[in-house]
Amino acid sequence: MAQTQQQTSDTRRNIRRQQLHGIGIGRRVVRIIKAMVALALACGILSFLFNIFTLKQPMQTLKHIVRPAEEAARAGVVVVGGGLAGLAAALEALQQTQGSAVRVVMVEKEARTGGNSAKASSGINGAWTQTQQAQGIKDSAEAFERDTLRSGKGLSNGTLARRLARESAEAVAWLQTRFALDLDVVAQLGGHSAPRTHRRPDTPDGRAQPVGWGIVSALAAQLAEQPRFTLLTGARVVELLQQPQASGSTVSGVVYATADGQHHRLQASAVVLATGGFGGADTQGLMHEHAPQLASLPTTNGAFATGDGVKLGVGVGAALVDMQHVQVHPTGFVSADDPAARTKVLAAEALRGAGGLLLTARGQRFVDELATRDMVTAAITQACSTADSRATYPGTSPDGAAAFLVLSQAAADAFGHGALAFYVKMHLLHRASDVSELASALRVPQAALDTTLRAYDQVRASNGALQDAFGKRVFPQAVVNQAGGRAAYYWGVVAPCVHYTMGGLRFDERARVLRAADGSPVPGLFAAGEVTGGLHGANRLAGNSLLECVVFGREAGRQAARAAM
Repeated sequence: MAQTQQQTSDTRRNIRRQQLHGIGIGRRVVRIIKAMVALALACGILSFLFNIFTLKQPMQTLKHIVRPAEEAARAGVVVVGGGLAGLAAALEALQQTQGSAVRVVMVEKEARTGGNSAKASSGINGAWTQTQQAQGIKDSAEAFERDTLRSGKGLSNGTLARRLARESAEAVAWLQTRFALDLDVVAQLGGHSAPRTHRRPDTPDGRAQPVGWGIVSALAAQLAEQPRFTLLTGARVVELLQQPQASGSTVSGVVYATADGQHHRLQASAVVLATGGFGGADTQGLMHEHAPQLASLPTTNGAFATGDGVKLGVGVGAALVDMQHVQVHPTGFVSADDPAARTKVLAAEALRGAGGLLLTARGQRFVDELATRDMVTAAITQACSTADSRATYPGTSPDGAAAFLVLSQAAADAFGHGALAFYVKMHLLHRASDVSELASALRVPQAALDTTLRAYDQVRASNGALQDAFGKRVFPQAVVNQAGGRAAYYWGVVAPCVHYTMGGLRFDERARVLRAADGSPVPGLFAAGEVTGGLHGANRLAGNSLLECVVFGREAGRQAARAAM
């Protein structure tokens, strides 16, 4: 009898470990996956990093326990999307409902969580952080707010920008303390008045630690241990459920579709949309509708960035804002192996923040490399679009504008050789042993290249006595290598790419989605991350994407938790 009871108990435990589609994965498997990832990081496998940056394969670290289907029929909070905004929202909702039976269900259409957040490479902004103070960097939330508003060209929502800036230091501290993330490298990127973009350093043995992947994997690992958390992967939300009320309908859950074509209803007290933007390679989607002039450009986004959350919000009467404003990042790598690739690896802004220069095919500078992204993009388009000015690889003749990106040894050292080695391994950056070899690789007369590099360093060394021809005021590193030693140059071809969509669902500082009809909140519906609009105005400031995901993702989680209690 005891043996029969034991077998029955074992059977029940096994049933509770079944995934939605019958794939069993329990806590032991999660631990094994974590161990595998730790081994991958310890070995510094560059192909693993390549999958992270290109998302050609999903990341194994971010697959969690999915509990039985009958347990997912009702939730307190549903989070749609598994990028950083969604992960932060889910964690905060769980934190705010500690001691209760409120369940949080994340619905992710991809096989793994992470989204575009996992590909972020330049860092997360924070003003007057403990890290800045330890490094003697002077900054303030007020200065950060001004920079954000200036970058937005007067279109940013001031209330949202103020909250973003004032909570930035706490957001960075949350990542550093709760998740033990070493965000210790601080750089000054384009449009910033101070160094405030935090990223992870290389490990002591020179291995790269991608900042976006490090953050999302750390949050995902904690979620995997939460008994009130459920992750449904391969599940695409196709409709928001609504419950009629006297004052109007309240969002009361979602309908999601699975790969077998089945539709499932998931009731909830609150829904958080964190599905990202619409900058993927779908030329006939929202990009074609709102910014058709950009639909043919290459993109740094994963194919999953199709604006699902925007469409869902509109379906329940939500307002849209700034949909025509799409950020074209000035520097997506043109691969020597596939120059015409539609999806490109981002040449991190930190490369220019470390001292990288942009040159025409004639070997001439044409812009302040640390201007805002829209200004650098416009300069590349104007200066590098003709046959004699466009940067190319030998034997290729691509359409559109392209420039050379060049780093001195000092700039390469400042950027970090772990990530640099990844770019070299993937034939995105190339090494030249000296300026003569660099000039040959760029097919530029050495005398012209020498003149460009020495003129830059002369202004840099003058400490303001000489003015840069393009208005540059921050000169991170010298660009002329010192003779002898291991000094080398690194170069690549970069081109403007669709990177980020500033427009999306109109929301407020409490992460509530607002109605198109009267501007009031849609009850039960919250949003965070790139699915929203209004914060960035006409142009997002570098490093503000990961930050908005943390600040407003956590706020969305708080508000959703209150609605569920």
